Amino acid sequence: MKLPFTTFFSDRGGLARILRGVPWGVWYVLTGIAAALIVISHRPDAVMNAQFWAEDGRVWYAQAYNLDPLAAFLLPEAGYYQTVSRAVAALSLLVPLAWAPLVLNLFAIAVQAFNAFFIISGRMSQAIPSRLFRFGAAFIYLALPNSYETSANLTNTQWHLALTVLLIIFATPAEEIAWKIFDNVVVALSALSGPLCLLLLPIAGIKYFYRREKRLLVLGSVLLIGCAVQFSALFTNERPSSELLGATFFGGIRIVAGQVFVGTLVGAKNYGLLRHSHWWTDVLATIIAAGGVAVFVLAFLWGKQELRLLIIFAVLVCSTALVNPAVTKLEPQWIAMEVPLTASRYWLFPGLAFLASLLFLATNLRVGRFRYVFILPALMMVWGFVADWKQPRFKDLDFAAHAREFDAARPGETVTIPINPEGWEMQLKKR
Repeated sequence: MKLPFTTFFSDRGGLARILRGVPWGVWYVLTGIAAALIVISHRPDAVMNAQFWAEDGRVWYAQAYNLDPLAAFLLPEAGYYQTVSRAVAALSLLVPLAWAPLVLNLFAIAVQAFNAFFIISGRMSQAIPSRLFRFGAAFIYLALPNSYETSANLTNTQWHLALTVLLIIFATPAEEIAWKIFDNVVVALSALSGPLCLLLLPIAGIKYFYRREKRLLVLGSVLLIGCAVQFSALFTNERPSSELLGATFFGGIRIVAGQVFVGTLVGAKNYGLLRHSHWWTDVLATIIAAGGVAVFVLAFLWGKQELRLLIIFAVLVCSTALVNPAVTKLEPQWIAMEVPLTASRYWLFPGLAFLASLLFLATNLRVGRFRYVFILPALMMVWGFVADWKQPRFKDLDFAAHAREFDAARPGETVTIPINPEGWEMQLKKR
């Protein structure tokens, strides 16, 4: 799966000649390690004090242990199949329980790090010709504000796998057989690991319509099969019931303005401060939402096909999240979705599309002098990076002690272990 060495360095300059003496594989390894360290730096306890998060423990690990890994694969969760999560949980059974959360977290971190590597690689040179901008795009992805819920946990890795598929669709067609196999395997795994394949299929279809790349027919066929499998789960299994939607016009405006635009640009923490101030009114939210939508519209009009497809996908994700969210059973969904750090998985793609659009409008010469209007808003994303860099630590529930208690349990005894978020627990029946 070798990539051209010139992916990273030009042929000119003394420094470049020195750096070319370093094997290409070293640079790729260093890039992956750096990306992983950035992810870990947001919440070091994901590695230093690894604990299960939500379905990671209560569903994926518990069902793999209590039932049977193979039998668990056939069980849908929340109305759809989650193949990757169940596969990693099954592999974690090979290590003691105390180490299992770390296995799950490391896999999630590896997926995020790989996406950053893929963005930087030569396969994205057609979508993002500038190496500098590829590095910038990778950093924006790794440092994205208002993404707490999707960082370093297995349950929400499906969102990052969907990004991998999106990158594969955008990428230059692979020439080496190893990359071709990789593309199809990853697309298949993603399609069988959540309902996002339903939204990725039209993106592949649109690109094929314009580019006529034969590989997109294959990838689209794989996504179509995944859609059929996920539809079978959706139609034969009930989605967990939640509270009423609680939809209102200004409620939707506040969600989009706060979570997609303010939270992404200046961070969830600063969005929280604004939301609790007297400045946060329906009027201000409407102005912010209108400005954010204008950014999307202008970037769509002036941007390349890949940016347009990213915006389309982000709009599809955001619209689906607003129509059919699964956030809480305690209050109307839209009320909960306004709260900072809540359901941030839904804002991953809208946030990426928004910052990418801002960066494009502020730097691309095609925009002309109008780009100066977007320079200050684009610079504000640095404020968001800094504000949200340190993510809230998981509550220390002394998982190691509970793991020792489980190890000491007698066969047939059921052990209840508290996990994050607070109020969740997992039950394991000792074998």
